[in-house]
Amino acid sequence: MKKILFAGDRLFMKFGELEYFRTRAREADAEVVSTLGMDDREFRKAAEDTSAIAVIARRISSDIIGAMKRCELIMTFSVGYDCVDLAAATKAGIPVSNSPTYCSDDVANHVMTLILAVSRKLHVIIPEVSRGNWDYKYTKPITNYRDKVLGIVGLGKIGRQLVPKAKGFGMRIAAYDPYIADDIFELLDVKRVYELKDLLELSDYITINAPLTPETRHMFGKKQFLRMKTGSIIINTARGSIIDQGALVEALTDGMIAGAGIDVLEKEPLAPDNPLLSVPSALVTPHIAWYSEESFEANKVLGMDELVTVLNGGRPRHIVNPEIFGTTYKRI
Repeated sequence: MKKILFAGDRLFMKFGELEYFRTRAREADAEVVSTLGMDDREFRKAAEDTSAIAVIARRISSDIIGAMKRCELIMTFSVGYDCVDLAAATKAGIPVSNSPTYCSDDVANHVMTLILAVSRKLHVIIPEVSRGNWDYKYTKPITNYRDKVLGIVGLGKIGRQLVPKAKGFGMRIAAYDPYIADDIFELLDVKRVYELKDLLELSDYITINAPLTPETRHMFGKKQFLRMKTGSIIINTARGSIIDQGALVEALTDGMIAGAGIDVLEKEPLAPDNPLLSVPSALVTPHIAWYSEESFEANKVLGMDELVTVLNGGRPRHIVNPEIFGTTYKRI
């Protein structure tokens, strides 16, 4: 019987029980093996004869990949796949797939929720009202959304879902994405900005919807915050390490920018003494942008569909390293 390793604390937090996965795995004559509580040595040993790995967040390093003798697929039950050493997997001829579509609409909804909540200062208003402060003056200034510019960093699936939602509030949309063709911008009626610095200077709101790569790690630091409008707001529902958190705290504290809506952090879960929690202009949510009951179910189905397809001899549908085909791809 084939073996599928389930790995990553966040995966087990997300899916408290694995019965659905065990049932679906039998469609490929496979069993699910939980690695919850395994240390790195135990995990590496378990990976040696695994047929597939299902993972969220746990690092699948070159060392782990080098130990795997039978692996047919590394499947991330997440949009991001930065936990996998992609170069090592490609060299080993192992396809890596992600879950690119299960929560695009939900994340875009959460982006809009954070924009509205931070700009309307709901996180400030609610505690004040609970203390009996029935006034509006402490919220000043609040501005209307019409003709304000929303700058999108990363015009992928989530960024594209966001466009009509923001336009519904009368916003003008600009975006920075060097990997998207001009016709996508034209189709969406989005202003193309070719340099990040120009987008920062133009925008009233910035939302990050890019993957974490060596290029995007700490893409936002003090230099970038200084370029932004002093009244602007930044939203991050992508990956925490795209923002230098220390620089963000400084930018908010010193008034370089007006506010932030943050759903992802460099280190999760959030420590109670994290300095971002003491910044009044920051609204922090617990990596929840992906979640709705519908996306929760879609995540399970999409991930297991991919695993069952590949373990039954099919081609992966959501592969992120397609260059392996025709070169190093191995079929066990």
